[in-house]
Amino acid sequence: MRQNEYHRLQEFIEEYDGKEYKAHQSFIGIEFTYHGVYYRMCREPEPESLWPTFSDGTKGRYRVVIVHWKDGWFSDFTYELIGWYRDLDDLLDNCWITGKTFREVIMADETKIIGKD
Repeated sequence: MRQNEYHRLQEFIEEYDGKEYKAHQSFIGIEFTYHGVYYRMCREPEPESLWPTFSDGTKGRYRVVIVHWKDGWFSDFTYELIGWYRDLDDLLDNCWITGKTFREVIMADETKIIGKD
């Protein structure tokens, strides 16, 4: 049974590419589970000076982490950084989660969207 609310990749892209659309709300972060693991992807809103710089001089704008809850409270967690990505295309094609690209994971039937901000 499909748990994922996304039916087309474009739905996800339009929510997280940083552009404003009249047809729906834009977000900067998403929490989701995939195969029982809790993940967070965020388009960092901080000043560009705080984003990591890659060896080619470009900045990392999107971050993906695995979240480890201690007692189920948002304020009581640690996370494992999976990686920083330059843009949404970089994230979709170069972020790997258990042998799958982010593009595949975010569209997988078993991916469950927990929250958006």
